[in-house]
Amino acid sequence: MEWVLPLLGGLGLGSLLKSYIDHFNARRATTSDRLYQEKREAYLGLLDALHKAAVHSSDENSKNYALWQTRCQLFGSLEVAQFAQAMTDTNDGPISAREGAFAGLIKAMKDDLRQ
Repeated sequence: MEWVLPLLGGLGLGSLLKSYIDHFNARRATTSDRLYQEKREAYLGLLDALHKAAVHSSDENSKNYALWQTRCQLFGSLEVAQFAQAMTDTNDGPISAREGAFAGLIKAMKDDLRQ
């Protein structure tokens, strides 16, 4: 009987510890998934806004791009935000600079979503 009580107590603490660890891991996975979805939505929205601004240049489409650019700054990586700004900065510049900014933007988005 001397060893039964410590064994049951140890099993109880182990069970509580396992429950806490499982809860922590589930919460971390949920947070990670939510952040991935926010990034994905922001990046797809930015690309859609970029497309609309390229097809039909207007003040409304420029403002829409700026909104999605801000969402990318909020949820995305610093590199994505820098390339999104480079897209704006190279709007009236040479085609090669704009193509480089776009290629960098796509690469930065892919890299960020893989993390």
